[in-house]
Amino acid sequence: MRFPTDPIPAEPARAKLLGLHPQRQEGLWMQRVRVSAGRVTGPQWRALAAIVRELTPDEPLHLTTRQDLEIHGLTAATAPQAQRRMAEAGLTGLGSGGDTLRNVTVCPCAGVKPGAPELEPLARFLTAHLRSHLQAYALPRKFKVSLSACRDACGLPWMHDVGLVARSTDDGWVFDATVAGSLGASPALGIAWPAPLAAADVPRFVMAAMEVFIQHGDRANRRRARLRHVRQRLGDEAFLALLRETFDATAAPPGAADVPIEAPQGDKGLAHQRRIAVPAGDLPAEVLDVLADLADRGDVVVRLGIHQGIWVFAASEATLEAVLAPLPPSWVGGPVIVACPGMRWCSRSLVDTQAMAHRLWEDLGALPSRPFVAISGCPNGCAHSAVADIGLFGGQVVHDDQRSDAFTVVIGSSAGQTPQIGTLVQRNATPEEAIDLVLAHAREKADD
Repeated sequence: MRFPTDPIPAEPARAKLLGLHPQRQEGLWMQRVRVSAGRVTGPQWRALAAIVRELTPDEPLHLTTRQDLEIHGLTAATAPQAQRRMAEAGLTGLGSGGDTLRNVTVCPCAGVKPGAPELEPLARFLTAHLRSHLQAYALPRKFKVSLSACRDACGLPWMHDVGLVARSTDDGWVFDATVAGSLGASPALGIAWPAPLAAADVPRFVMAAMEVFIQHGDRANRRRARLRHVRQRLGDEAFLALLRETFDATAAPPGAADVPIEAPQGDKGLAHQRRIAVPAGDLPAEVLDVLADLADRGDVVVRLGIHQGIWVFAASEATLEAVLAPLPPSWVGGPVIVACPGMRWCSRSLVDTQAMAHRLWEDLGALPSRPFVAISGCPNGCAHSAVADIGLFGGQVVHDDQRSDAFTVVIGSSAGQTPQIGTLVQRNATPEEAIDLVLAHAREKADD
């Protein structure tokens, strides 16, 4: 596989491996940008701003739930141009879609907050090591890995094929692992690996999990083709035994013991932070300019988050207030609302998720309690609706031969930070009923 490519591959599976997906609109494409550990440099932000201004002036850059970015509104002629510009800026779309290892996500605080270890080198090492497998680009389905640097488990380990949470011990850094979780139309969170992993053992452990997936994943039925379906088919005990056997037989790759894992201590860390809430995940070019300037500064750190937000870290509150002043005030510390692309771009969506996100943005912004709300346009739950404080799944109902939008509403999960899935509250809620449920839950949390 080569990135960039010209022309667009005729085979859909190959296009997806490059991050290229057809949009709902005939003849238009989305190019995903894979961002390692959520880190974009100033020059890279400017390159993306130029792509948006010159190639897709009617569409913003879009944040995903895997620390990726998306360029929408490309044509067969402009998609290769966007890829070339990305490559010139040190960016790629390779591996951001299709049946392969997806972007290894890292919680934003890694290497920034005091006591939170730097995990970007490990993420890069894992990516290179796993992609060295001969079948890395021909897996049964996608394979997702996350790294968390704090006990809050901001990397959302329980909803990943392999989720790893760093923990400091007297003998050095170890990782607590969860395995074989995923969301989708019938979500099931992962199970705990019974023993902590030494940092040097993490690459071969993740390779072992991918090898189990390669050997036992269902290639005939894509609806049951994730690693967690292997676990469900075998049973938890047998699955863990198989993974242990494969892990024991997997060799450590050269250099695994040399991957640095160090945490900033004392005044070397940046203890103050703000989340930039991005309405509907959309970043217009003028905001990209602001982010480029922030990324160039030496006194702040900018990281893409998981829930369509951007985190900014600094040594003082005064610095944060000064550097964030150019952004819209409502964006700084605004509501945590994640919305999939919806009917604006996605052919599978059944409702306008973006419109719902903007309505909730206005209503939630006035409340003291701002829960994590996830809005998915279909039962697949791409916005992480199953693990949100409040999750909405879009659908359609028919009454008197008239179709109208409806939502399934779930509440009470913990964003994949614990093994807890949301509880069903109502099916086929009207948009107004869904909004009322969201606001009622938010007020209830505020009273608590």
